[in-house]
Amino acid sequence: MIEGIRISVFIMTMIFLGTCIGGLATRYVAGGLRKNYRLLHMFCGGLLAGLLGLEILPETISNYDSFGILTGLSSGIVFMLLMDRVLHNVKDVHFEKPEMYIFMFLALFIHSIPTGLALGMSIQDQKFQDPSLFWAILIHHFPEGMVMMISVMVSNVNLKIFWVFCLLLSFVVGVTTYLGIFLNSGSIKIYTLFLGTAVGTLSYVTLYEILYKGIVDRFTPLIVGVALAGFLSFLFLQTALFSH
Repeated sequence: MIEGIRISVFIMTMIFLGTCIGGLATRYVAGGLRKNYRLLHMFCGGLLAGLLGLEILPETISNYDSFGILTGLSSGIVFMLLMDRVLHNVKDVHFEKPEMYIFMFLALFIHSIPTGLALGMSIQDQKFQDPSLFWAILIHHFPEGMVMMISVMVSNVNLKIFWVFCLLLSFVVGVTTYLGIFLNSGSIKIYTLFLGTAVGTLSYVTLYEILYKGIVDRFTPLIVGVALAGFLSFLFLQTALFSH
């Protein structure tokens, strides 16, 4: 039990630091130039797309049952579509684009639940059985922090909201990781389902909520080029970090 708490606190700390660093980097780059938020948003989407297409999906498909992954992935996407329909009806006259930061945070929050459970279930004898999953989960919170910061800046809300978001996201991953440790780690079907759901929710946020809506909102060669630059940046990082 104590060891499970220690691991969960470690995960929580790493994710909090990752999202905060991503957000602060974005704040530094963007400054007060909110008109450029679309470029940063699309760059983050490209980074997440690279993580999905080059790291998470290939590893997941090659290592786990495809039917279980597909079932979880489909469930995650359907659930996010339902949440999208409900949450985008929320109105708030106090902020410029309340649906942007509200939905983005809730989408990432919901995505973090199966992510933490899958991560916890991958731990056996206090060791990560799937190191690639562990590093992928940690790395993808950096662009998530960037996306959250952009959403907060564009919505013109108090910066304190960003720190609350980071804390809540790291907390939910830490708690669900702890719960995942004590689930039946021998049930590969349950683990695969949670992992597929995590991939599905992240895919929805990345491909639809960030990239698709960003391109539809303002289609220009620059917008597409920045998204591609984000994708290629992850490819470069992947080659530099994992080639050995």
